[in-house]
Amino acid sequence: MSLDEPIYRDSRGEIRRYEIRDVKFNVLFTKKGALRSGDYHPVEQYDLILKGKVKITLRKNGKDEIIQKGANELVTIPKNIPHLFEFLEDTIMLEWWSGPFEVEYYKPYRKFVEEQFEDGK
Repeated sequence: MSLDEPIYRDSRGEIRRYEIRDVKFNVLFTKKGALRSGDYHPVEQYDLILKGKVKITLRKNGKDEIIQKGANELVTIPKNIPHLFEFLEDTIMLEWWSGPFEVEYYKPYRKFVEEQFEDGK
């Protein structure tokens, strides 16, 4: 692991990207009320909530499915399932994928992520 790993910061919090022995993962801090994702991946995504609470909207079979997860809970997002994270508390989570990271945006969800920046967040 390098101490020079990238850190991305914006008004929502920060994402720290790491790689250890060819395993890539993110550690995210996100402020209450912020939105992330609005995308989908060709591989499974895993998110372990270390602290906080998250509402996750998943698009399955043409319908929105909403789940909530809190500290010490694992979220498994199946491949090609659009997802949107809404942070109900300040949250720290660990995130990784079952294969190479690739992303496509799901416009109906992604618009909410982008709108938060237009609102000055």
